[in-house]
Amino acid sequence: MSALFVVGMLILGGAVGLISSALGLGGGIFMVPAFFEFVPGMDAGTAKGTSLFIIVFVAAVNVWRLNRGHSDRHWGLAAVIASGSIVGAYASGWATSLLRGTAVLWPFIGLLGLIGARTFFLKEIRIDDEDVRRRFLVAVLIGVATGIVAGATGVGGGAILVPLALLAGIVTNERVVALSNTVMVATCAAGALAHFRAERVADLPWVYGQVNIALVPLVFIGAQVAGPFGKWINERLPLHRRKVVMGLLLIVIAGRMVYRALTG
Repeated sequence: MSALFVVGMLILGGAVGLISSALGLGGGIFMVPAFFEFVPGMDAGTAKGTSLFIIVFVAAVNVWRLNRGHSDRHWGLAAVIASGSIVGAYASGWATSLLRGTAVLWPFIGLLGLIGARTFFLKEIRIDDEDVRRRFLVAVLIGVATGIVAGATGVGGGAILVPLALLAGIVTNERVVALSNTVMVATCAAGALAHFRAERVADLPWVYGQVNIALVPLVFIGAQVAGPFGKWINERLPLHRRKVVMGLLLIVIAGRMVYRALTG
């Protein structure tokens, strides 16, 4: 492992920590393409399995960081969403771990493009706690969608959860990132478990199933360095700016992944 590679993984971790605590998107949108492209011998399935495993730890720290000093921690809502996302993440993680090559990338690309375009049209909706309880089924379905996307693509599910939760009005713009990270802990743990149990494909050291644990410490350390700055950004990011940043970021990454899939 060269010094340049170590520095690169730390920088990647910084990007993961920033986007996780600032936008609640999980960081997999950086990790999956970076692992697939810059780690020799890495296949797409192991890239997303490793991404999911790392997000468990990054999101867990963010839950503590983002909920400090807040009384509205949305534990109940997070549990309802997670009840659907755990099932979706494990099922889709297992199913897609059987695929090979760029077949894994296309669901990822389609998701990023679709959600990125829709994000530009987000409007803030505020509903009271009683209305949230009435939308129990909506929250569960959001969880299932979050889990399917997380397990299938390795993004963590925040790219789906954040815009859908805002569209449904079950959480405010100010607290959506904390909610997203809370749900991602359980979601990514389920998806990572499916990849641990999958058939090993990558001929690399420290790979178990389709998870490369050697990359975890470097990315995690980088994420913790950038995490506090991401929290600072999140607290100062109104919805009209959040939706532009999220939309542009998702579309740009989707375009890069299309190029990678077609030329790889």
